[in-house]
Amino acid sequence: MVDASFTSSYITTDAILEAYIGADPRVAAIALKAAAAATQEWYCQRATAIIDDMPFAGERYEDVQYENGVQVDANSDGLTQTLEFPRVIDGKTCDWDEATELPIVPEAIRRACVEEAIALYDYYAGTSSSSSQKREALQRAGVKSYSIGDLSESFGGSSSTTANCGLRSQTAYDLLKRYVVRGCPVL
Repeated sequence: MVDASFTSSYITTDAILEAYIGADPRVAAIALKAAAAATQEWYCQRATAIIDDMPFAGERYEDVQYENGVQVDANSDGLTQTLEFPRVIDGKTCDWDEATELPIVPEAIRRACVEEAIALYDYYAGTSSSSSQKREALQRAGVKSYSIGDLSESFGGSSSTTANCGLRSQTAYDLLKRYVVRGCPVL
């Protein structure tokens, strides 16, 4: 079996995704692990896009680089960074590979990407009910309550995705929050 490469994602192959999922017993995790590589890639790309929309501290590594403590033109070597990580925060690269002497995406970011991909899979293809999806859509649209005959429902102040900067996974949010510079904007 040949590894399928993923583009525009913090998870770069199906083999890496499947290794992260491992023996995770959640139904959505098992289903995503068994899905076709193209499906896995779509969910990892979507998770990466949601993560990259968060308000992170610092700057992308390509935008700010230092040599011997002095800022240099990061783009002079022709590198183009398409994702938000690796990053430089307070003059320090978030994660560094000593062997290659290059910046790398922190482990927490990759793990958050997998968790968000699993949550997205659960929401779109898994066990999330259509009624919970409809409720969430109403909340995002600003609806505070509604009534149909004798049935009525009221919503709290924000949906879970608003509270988690647009992420569906609380675990992903917990992994990422140390990199977030400020509170998330209201969606």
